[in-house]
Amino acid sequence: MSAHMQEFDRINRRKARFRLSVVAAVVAGVAAWAVLPFGIVLLTRGEAAGWALVVAGVALLAACVAAIVGAARLRVAPQSLPGKANPAFGEPRPSQNPDGGYATAGMKLGS
Repeated sequence: MSAHMQEFDRINRRKARFRLSVVAAVVAGVAAWAVLPFGIVLLTRGEAAGWALVVAGVALLAACVAAIVGAARLRVAPQSLPGKANPAFGEPRPSQNPDGGYATAGMKLGS
């Protein structure tokens, strides 16, 4: 397999992991939104099942945050690999136009 195809496959796997992380974050967030308030209501009534729901809601909220952070890290582009230095980078090059340009520097126009 060529290097381009390997890079293409690597990018596709990264995109798939990102999509999976986003779906996991949404599912965990919706589940936490549904479970945690109900657990708090049961807890204020003095029922023991409220503790289990609150713990499950907090765990789901932590999973949602972890999935969001994971998705954000996957979304950021990886650093490029180091390559050969470009010797012409940062070096001034004269213009390719033999006619020159329009410049009024030093003409003292308007003074």
